[in-house]
Amino acid sequence: MNDEVQSHGNLRRRSAEVLAWVFAVGFLWTVDTLSKLSIRQQTGYGKDDFRLFTDQGTSAAAVLLMIPFVIYWLRLFPLKRDQWIPAIIGHTAGSVIFAFGHYSLMVLFRILVFQLNGMEYSWLQSYASNLIVEYQLDIKIYAAIVLIVSAYQYFRNVRQKKPPAALLQGRLVVQTGSGESIVRLADIDYISAARNYLVVHVGDKEFLLRDTINNLEKRLTGEAFLRTHRSFIVNVDRIQEIRPADSGHRIRLKNGPEVPLSRGYREAVKASLAG
Repeated sequence: MNDEVQSHGNLRRRSAEVLAWVFAVGFLWTVDTLSKLSIRQQTGYGKDDFRLFTDQGTSAAAVLLMIPFVIYWLRLFPLKRDQWIPAIIGHTAGSVIFAFGHYSLMVLFRILVFQLNGMEYSWLQSYASNLIVEYQLDIKIYAAIVLIVSAYQYFRNVRQKKPPAALLQGRLVVQTGSGESIVRLADIDYISAARNYLVVHVGDKEFLLRDTINNLEKRLTGEAFLRTHRSFIVNVDRIQEIRPADSGHRIRLKNGPEVPLSRGYREAVKASLAG
């Protein structure tokens, strides 16, 4: 369940990011198109409707297709204070690659659009010179995308690194598929680690908690919980028996589940239960 919840959350986030980029690029290129139409109306000079809309549409589509490259390139050359020289070199090269990819995709799209309309798009002779002109525009687009992605990642990381929700009078704030919920510590059977999350097991339900198991163990000091394994914390009141198993010892809980009891925690658990 925890993997499904996390996967669903990631899918929703990525879908929202894609829609945001489509909206932003669509809005900016629409404004630019309207501006060029206004200039043509005022001066009488400019491209005809077919060429103008084709040029603007193919440019916007090419930018959208190049955004994943910028995001990937930013992972290789992050904007960090201690890595500013590699970042400058890397993103200078990245802007050239972006401009080449953007212009090449535009040309390809325009060739296809012109052919579908029974026309021929001439591009070969002017490709190099137009690419140089395009680079002067694309470097600004590339820089804007880098700054937007960097700012988004920064605020997202800050949000993820915020202190975990505190214990509220014997309760724990957990994540659900639709938001947050509060569970009583007394209702928790056990807690297990799963990648960047903890899974809080309450009967047949599972909830996510963004925290480390070491940190949660400290926060649960004084509560009826014991660490039984590097990846498990158990509610003492749920323990039914400790029994040997092929891979060591296991703890059987009253409602049926079993969790591992590793050698490093065995004596401490037995001492706590006996005392």
